[in-house]
This record gives sequence, C-alpha cells and structure tokens, in this order.
Amino acid sequence: MVAITGASGVIYGVRLVQVLAQKTSVDVIVSRMAERIGALELGYSIYERVSRFARKVYWDHEMEAMYSSSSSAPKNMVIAPCSIKTLSAIAHGYASNLIVRAALAVLRLARKLVLVVRETPLGVIELENMLKLAKAGAIILPACPAFYHAPKTVEDMVDFVVGKVLDVLGYKHNLYRRWQSTG
Repeated sequence: MVAITGASGVIYGVRLVQVLAQKTSVDVIVSRMAERIGALELGYSIYERVSRFARKVYWDHEMEAMYSSSSSAPKNMVIAPCSIKTLSAIAHGYASNLIVRAALAVLRLARKLVLVVRETPLGVIELENMLKLAKAGAIILPACPAFYHAPKTVEDMVDFVVGKVLDVLGYKHNLYRRWQSTG
C-alpha cells in the first residue's frame, strides 16, 4: 500500500508506485490535497497517473474501503510524501480519513509503516510526533536525497529516496549507487 498525501514532493509517491508495480501488486490511496499539489508541481493528475500502475486506487475519503479495517490491513504501508498533518493525525490516533485509518491498522498489527516525511525545518512538535510514531513501530524516512552517488537530475535525487524506501521494504533495486568505502 502506498498513500500519497498533500505535502510537496508528490513525485516520491508517484515514482514509488511505478517502481513497486514492477515488483509486486500495489494499492494506492491519494489524498485530495495530493491531487491539487500534483497539478501544481507536476502538471498532471496523481490519481490518473498512479492508476496506470496500481492494482486499485482509492481517494482518502473512501472510508468504506477494505483498508479501513484491521481485518484487511495491508502487509506494508508507505506514505510518500507524508504531510505533517497526516503525521500528526496518525501520532494522535485521529482516524479522519482512509490513509490514517489504514496506517493505524498497520501499526496495531505491528506491520511496516514507512513515513516519507517531507518538511523543513522541523519544530519540537513535529519531532515529538515522529518520536511517538517511531516508538509505536513506524519507520521515519525523511525525503533527504544524498549526493555521494553524484545525482545528475532531479529524477536521480527522487530515485535515491525511493530506493531507500525499497531498502526498508526488502526489495532489490539499482535506483542509486550505494556508498563505497574509500579506505
């Protein structure tokens, strides 16, 4: 399961869905704000783009979807990008939409929840919410591309972060060149 929320950087979620679909079946939840951000940042509909790769795509307001229940929780869930609003809702158990309900079900069942947080700077409140979620079992994976692999394009930087998500999920990939010891 991949959820795409309305933080800047919706390209991370779109690219993750594209790559994961080559390795496994993937369902997607798109927030209405992600759709708006996608139109601004990328010039296209996120919902329509991920529909090309995903098995099933839901809107975040589809609370009747199967993922609303712990009995149908996904094995793994990645929220990319994860807005601070979504991070806060999960941290405080405020199941206001399908994304948060599914994330809470994943945590409840001790499955992998990866939050690709895309915000800077971070204040005490955001950091405390991240700590709370890490203690609950979530993996906090900030969208921080590295430069040791000498990225040439924005896509190279996006692929680095997507590759880190794949590493956490246990999928082999060649999206970036791994660190090589110089000694």
